[in-house]
Amino acid sequence: MNEKELKLLFCKALASGHIKGNDLIPTKEVKLHIIEEAHFRSFDLLIASISAAHEDNHAVNDNLLVRTQLLERFARSEKCRIDHVRFFPVELKSDEDSLDERLPNQIIDAILTFGLSILVLDKNHSKQAKRLGKLLPATIICYTGCEDYFEVSSSFDRFVSAGILTMNKTSLAKLIGNKSAKTHTRLVALQRIIEKIAFNQLFLEDSLSHEELQFLQALTEISIPSITNNALKKMIKKSASMRITDYV
Repeated sequence: MNEKELKLLFCKALASGHIKGNDLIPTKEVKLHIIEEAHFRSFDLLIASISAAHEDNHAVNDNLLVRTQLLERFARSEKCRIDHVRFFPVELKSDEDSLDERLPNQIIDAILTFGLSILVLDKNHSKQAKRLGKLLPATIICYTGCEDYFEVSSSFDRFVSAGILTMNKTSLAKLIGNKSAKTHTRLVALQRIIEKIAFNQLFLEDSLSHEELQFLQALTEISIPSITNNALKKMIKKSASMRITDYV
């Protein structure tokens, strides 16, 4: 089938609950909004789920803190609580589409934007699902070839908030020489601010709160260590004269 047909069939499967092994996208006691060619055509489908109650776990809370603007805008338009909203970006590959080098990029875009990625494969492409599941950080859903029935082939259950910016705050606090909860709390705040800045620059938005701006302003009053060009030259010169015996 073509992409349009696969898209309609997958939406029908969501409505009827005909996705075997689906523990990711909630379909019961939720309101689903399905947006086609969402986010400047970056995703074939963007599923917005509005649940009756919020999930109180680390991944969801991280998502709220980092993707505040995105969730807040949607919650305002739907007149619902921000912590009841979840987004699921979906990339569909019909048998008329080719599985090429664009696919990893599409999955990366989904993860960077929404923290997860879902790949839906048509019947023939589903033969490669086992191999792709080992290589791609995405939950893969395959069409069974029967009516509107799909099944989850492999799950990628890690939710990415801003993993590349994650720091080991406990060890850093020890390095500073202060193991107090106060030091750890400030490192957490600093990491969260950096994550929000990094994420929201994707959308050219400014989502820092007044308190976070004050925190950053306080940092500007502190002298910072600098590495000058002279210091760099000394480091390079020192490393140039190193011998293998220095490491034995």
